[in-house]
Amino acid sequence: SFSDFLCPALGSKEGEVLLYYCYCEVKDPEKLCAWQKALCQHLHLTGKVRVASEGINGTVGGSKVATNLYIEVMLSQPLFKDILCRDDFKSSAGGAHCFPDLRVGVFEEIVPMGIDPKKVSYKETGIHLSPQEFHREVEQHLSQASQGQSDTILLDCRNFYESKIGHFQGCLAPDIRKFSYFPNYVDENLELFRNKRVLMYCTGGIRCERGSAYLRSKAVCREVYQLKGGIHKYLEEFPDGFYRGKLFVFDDRYAICSNEDIISACRYCGTLWDQYKLCSSQHCRQLVLTCPSCRKKGLTACCPPCQEKGLEVASGQALKEECDCTRRRPRVPIERLSQSTLDAEK
Repeated sequence: SFSDFLCPALGSKEGEVLLYYCYCEVKDPEKLCAWQKALCQHLHLTGKVRVASEGINGTVGGSKVATNLYIEVMLSQPLFKDILCRDDFKSSAGGAHCFPDLRVGVFEEIVPMGIDPKKVSYKETGIHLSPQEFHREVEQHLSQASQGQSDTILLDCRNFYESKIGHFQGCLAPDIRKFSYFPNYVDENLELFRNKRVLMYCTGGIRCERGSAYLRSKAVCREVYQLKGGIHKYLEEFPDGFYRGKLFVFDDRYAICSNEDIISACRYCGTLWDQYKLCSSQHCRQLVLTCPSCRKKGLTACCPPCQEKGLEVASGQALKEECDCTRRRPRVPIERLSQSTLDAEK
């Protein structure tokens, strides 16, 4: 049969990882989720797919035969037919081995910002700029900034550990650990954005869709622009452009590169290093930059408490370890958010 013929090719290691999203109205998320799960399993794809009433967001890995078939099927699905196009799929070298398994689920948001999609909709997004347009804008911003005349903020709306190993020159990179902290960062820094032109970017473009909508809802910026297709698409056209360092990805590769620049350092000795590993403490999920010679010395944890503990945690408890790294990062002000939500509902 056709699927027997495909099996060896579908299971081959030589492949790629696809990253895509599509905002659209999904009337039956559960049905779309079941269809998506069956499709990925049939094509031997691994990865993560989030489905919501506002659309779909996925990153999947498999053989090139499988990923090509996946794109074809997605483009012919009536729900996405007039919205999604081939160019919306960003690809990089990889495969099914880049993810531990396949996870497909229904969520409230396709990118977790922690704000009700009905209150801040993707429909209120910023102005999309192609990689060429964005490149020109960054060029102009850097040249004006060098003379102290720029009225533009180049905003990285990713997490601190992503921007640490790669970012656009002259960017503002918030010290946030999750995208759900981004609205709080904006709220606390409204004066910074007042009357400014904002150029936003993220990995594949999806965080900018909701992030730019949130920033626009505050009505303080002169203009809000975003990089269409994210850093992924920019690097395809400008591998030696204004983005320096690695591009962080949320799979077992951690990073992909387009240039040889290393802009970050080993946490212990300060030598240039940009390859993340998980903290050696079993229950800590922080990422750490520790170079080979420091690793040989046993310096493999994200912070001294994790290094010292050896972690005597009661067996069977899959707890995330509290450490200096987690304590140092600001918490999401749950109390304030829930109170304002309650007031709004009243």
